Amino acid sequence: MKPIFKKTLIHCGVILFFFLIASIYMSPAFDGKVIQQGDIMKWKAMAKEQHDFRDKTGEYTTWTSSMFSGMPSYQVTTPPNKSVFSKVQSFLNLKVFDLNGSVGFIFLYLIGFYVALLAMGMSPWLSLLGALAFGLGSYNIIIIEAGHATKAYAMAMMAPIIGGMLLILQRKKYLWGGILFAAALGIQIACNHIQITYYTMLIGIILGLVYLVYAIKDKEFKPLLLGVGVMLIGIGFAIGANARLLFINQEYVKYTMRGGSEITVTPEDLYKDGEAKSIAASDGLDIDYAYSWSYGKGETYTLLVPGAYGGGSGETMGTDSEFYKKFRQKQAPLYWGDQPFTSGPVYFGAIVVFLFVLGLFVVKGPERWWILLATILSILMAWGKNLMGFNGFLFDHLPLYNKFRTPSMSLVMANVTMVIMAALALKTIFDKENPVDKKKLNLGLYISTGITAGFILLMMAFSGGFSFSGASDVQMAAQYGNQWDMIQDVLIEDRKALFMADSWRSLILILVSALFLWLFINEKIKQSGIVIGILACLVLFDLWGVDRRYLNDSNFVNEKRLKIKPSQTDQILDQYAAQFKDEDYRVFDLSVNTFNDSYPSAFHHQIGGYSAAKLRRYQDIIDFYLSRHINTGVLNMLNTRYVVVPGQNGQPMVQRNPDALGNAWFVDQYQLVDDANAEILALNELNPADTAVIDKRFAEMVQGKNLERDSNSVIVMEHQKPYNPDYVVYKSKSSKDQLAVFSEVYYAPDWRAYIDGKPADYFRTDYILRAMVIPAGEHKIEFKNEAPMMHKLDKISLLCSILFVLTVAGSLVLYYRKPKKEATNN
Repeated sequence: MKPIFKKTLIHCGVILFFFLIASIYMSPAFDGKVIQQGDIMKWKAMAKEQHDFRDKTGEYTTWTSSMFSGMPSYQVTTPPNKSVFSKVQSFLNLKVFDLNGSVGFIFLYLIGFYVALLAMGMSPWLSLLGALAFGLGSYNIIIIEAGHATKAYAMAMMAPIIGGMLLILQRKKYLWGGILFAAALGIQIACNHIQITYYTMLIGIILGLVYLVYAIKDKEFKPLLLGVGVMLIGIGFAIGANARLLFINQEYVKYTMRGGSEITVTPEDLYKDGEAKSIAASDGLDIDYAYSWSYGKGETYTLLVPGAYGGGSGETMGTDSEFYKKFRQKQAPLYWGDQPFTSGPVYFGAIVVFLFVLGLFVVKGPERWWILLATILSILMAWGKNLMGFNGFLFDHLPLYNKFRTPSMSLVMANVTMVIMAALALKTIFDKENPVDKKKLNLGLYISTGITAGFILLMMAFSGGFSFSGASDVQMAAQYGNQWDMIQDVLIEDRKALFMADSWRSLILILVSALFLWLFINEKIKQSGIVIGILACLVLFDLWGVDRRYLNDSNFVNEKRLKIKPSQTDQILDQYAAQFKDEDYRVFDLSVNTFNDSYPSAFHHQIGGYSAAKLRRYQDIIDFYLSRHINTGVLNMLNTRYVVVPGQNGQPMVQRNPDALGNAWFVDQYQLVDDANAEILALNELNPADTAVIDKRFAEMVQGKNLERDSNSVIVMEHQKPYNPDYVVYKSKSSKDQLAVFSEVYYAPDWRAYIDGKPADYFRTDYILRAMVIPAGEHKIEFKNEAPMMHKLDKISLLCSILFVLTVAGSLVLYYRKPKKEATNN
């Protein structure tokens, strides 16, 4: 059998094995069932308006009116990206087989890491082992259950990006390394989870700096410079082909919560229930909000022992647990870490952690150092507010870092680096061409076993002094009152039991793995394949067992159950609207978590909703006038026709607001203010029906014009069927020029205004709304969401995609035309 045919056959077999593993884990998918994913359900509710319009017209919209009174839909759903990398990603995650919502996640994890380890020069069997260790890591599986699809796909590309870099810098395979690097980076960016790309970039920078140090030490600059050049070209293609995603986000983020705030006043400046204070204007998230989900220092122990901190906030309990015996419930809030709540622990696997430590002693060269540095950074960043001296500095000084939240997510870096180190440790042990001295291997094995197993024994010995209670217990104490002491005692018993059981579990796995490695090092077992096979089985047993605690067959339901249907409240709202002939109104739903619940947005336009990237000015309105204190004038200017309040027995009650100002109205006068501070404060005493508050930056739009109110003037919206979020049209009639206010959120980058088909100026008023001076007479006023930058960037994405494909094709043609000896250097 020819070597190339044999290799191809092995790779095909491995791919088939990966598909089999993913299919067995997600087997209910083949019975037509789907995972009940919380975030996917939220997304479906958020996107329903756009999907309904697309189903009726075949067109995509770039604005949604269903939440927060209207906002860009870039973070919800947008027209298909023209990037070639999006097409490749859809193929790799099995979207063509309609398995991207289940099997495709695990399959892409496994394939991505397998390719990465092959690029690092490892055998297919060792690459298979490493792929299992990464792909079945608990965090990777837990985010599938949560519905974090874009994060999962982006994480699957982290290792291939690093693999491409090492293929270039370490193995000097510039062509294949460049293709892998550019393709993996392009696919990751196309997944549109910038935070994961940011973490990948941090690993890449550390890797590059370490190789720079070695280049200086060895005085070999040419290969490094050539490699950097290849990677820069790859970055150019990856960015260019994803230009729309990147630069639309770059533009949009400036206007969102992540772009900071220009106001320095707080709600306490209006209300006397707190000490008034000023805050500094910022260009990013508030640090307290950004660092809410910070991993505890002690909680890092879960990387080695999954149940060390209770597992998840809704941990599945066995019938032998104290909680089940006492309360006959199969889920308990066992988690006692520092985070507000969690679906489950970040567990890399006891064997992976053991092999990582072993790698620190047996792996030499730059790999040891860049992996160690990236891993340390990952863990320190995950601690967030629990290490403010370090992370506060990063938040203030590390470029773009203050745009992101959830520090615990940074552990995705360590997930990649620690598995790579584990695989490198095994490669070093099994390498027959460059064998390491047996004494050194044994010494490294003894030390790493002593560190990991010894640490577990130490923690078990001192566990009697642990409180087994955490931040979430304080919240539950307030909830359960006098019963809490009894409930907590039961929880503590189960937390202790889980801590001890998983500690023994991890200890045994480490000792068994160490035993087989010792047998190989000391030539009691001759074949490395036997040890790799045994370790693969142990890793599979370890991670599969933990993963099934958090994602198993019980998480799958019939797809019909996930169809979003109108609630009783939605039906009552429709009945009221029909009775009063109300159209194009908004709802303020206080019966739910108003500003963190997307479900009410599925069937009615809300002034609330859910989005991690809502417009900053709208968040200011929420903070000042819609949360702690509700300002009726603000409700009216947002055309809040209906308010839903909690009623008796938990049944929501619908109340109609007759004072809602409608879709548009003319005002008697305007008030110019100096800045954003004055603008938002002015709303407290404003009667928006009569007066418009205008920032002096827009003064030229109104000054010097006779805008005396015509009492007979009329402006009305023309209602559309079907409703198009990207297009709003009004008819006006007046005998004088009038100042009109539109109950539509102001977002200048995308929206264009027209009067009688001709471009017209409009401006911001009342902090978040649109205003326009309308000339006397009868006119048709149109607002069109033209998203001009998006369409320009689509052309760039398409052009760069074509250039990338042509460049790869041309390079491969030249490569295979070269003499064999020369070609091998690429």
